[in-house]
Amino acid sequence: MSGDPERSARDHHLNDAVERLLDRRVGQLTGEAGRAVSTTHGIAVFAIILTLSYVAFFMTYDMAMFGVLIAFNMVATIAYVICVLLARLGRQLGAALLTFGTAMVQLVMAAAFVGWESGLHLFILLACQLVFMVFTERQRVLRWIAAFGALFGFLACQFLLPASGAIVQMPTVLLTTLFSVNALLMSSMLFIVAAVSHFRAERARHRAAELAARAEYLANTDALTGLSNRRPVMERLEQLSVPGAAPYCLAIADLDHFKDINDRYGHACGDRVLADIGARLKASLRVTDAVGRWGGEEFVFVITDAHLPDATVTMERIRASIGDASIACTGHDHPITVSIGLTEGQYDGSPHHAIRRADDALYASKAGGRDRVTVMKAPSVAVGTEAASALMSTKPRRAS
Repeated sequence: MSGDPERSARDHHLNDAVERLLDRRVGQLTGEAGRAVSTTHGIAVFAIILTLSYVAFFMTYDMAMFGVLIAFNMVATIAYVICVLLARLGRQLGAALLTFGTAMVQLVMAAAFVGWESGLHLFILLACQLVFMVFTERQRVLRWIAAFGALFGFLACQFLLPASGAIVQMPTVLLTTLFSVNALLMSSMLFIVAAVSHFRAERARHRAAELAARAEYLANTDALTGLSNRRPVMERLEQLSVPGAAPYCLAIADLDHFKDINDRYGHACGDRVLADIGARLKASLRVTDAVGRWGGEEFVFVITDAHLPDATVTMERIRASIGDASIACTGHDHPITVSIGLTEGQYDGSPHHAIRRADDALYASKAGGRDRVTVMKAPSVAVGTEAASALMSTKPRRAS
């Protein structure tokens, strides 16, 4: 069991390291533009390294024969350096266009010099994939123009240029070696591009799931007390109220004279009291039980797998825990008591009858002097409707 958190921590650190490597912030851009300019920056750096490597190869092989190509590759290197600078300045579109355009002209010219058997034009296929990473969704027109342009460039090199000896004649063995090296480099880059795309897709899915979970938490949680709000409590009650469900009890609690605290000391002090009470209530229940803020200074409790005697003991303990310790707030203490109405669940498919009984029991606690738990048993079906109606019609306004 101890190994699972360690493994999760290692995976988290690995994901963070990969994210920093793949999506380093370049040019102070974020979001899709930040990912695009970061990718463009990486491609330009790779192009500089690859171009200088080929310049060294051409100079070693025959500097006079490849003089024009060497000169153009040096110009291309300067262009790639400018691309890096543009990316660092946050000029995402300019960096993407210059990188793509330079690479296309460079690759077509190199293939024209030595022929397509060298495999230099294979990198154009890589460009077909990379355009979807260096241009943003807002630039999708440019993205598709670049993709089709790269595809046309590859087909032109493959079918319009000679296999070898276009301008410079090289031995067949050397051309075959160049083709193998370029094919390996291009395949490796395609694998890296696929891996980066997969990583970004997984990370986007993970973040979407996190945001959805966060949104659900915020929708179901009272921000002040950290307790559930009415919606998840009602969903839980509806699940427990179906015929044949496990026994449960329902309680509604109301802080006594809470309005006086707000009127005398201000709402900031009242919020402090509610937050402290919320923390106490969460610590007073079993994991299987539920407590939520019902509204204002009222709280609702769902005691599962329990009958009234056990639930009464639980609610008396909660009442005592609230009343035993005052709550400090900016130089003064507030002694807090709570009135509670408790009833047993009803299994007719709706929790509303049980909620009404708990509310009536709470009113009885208020009318009986506050700081107490009043229990109201569920009446029989025949009597229940009449009793509920009588209570609703004769029930006076609740004391604050």
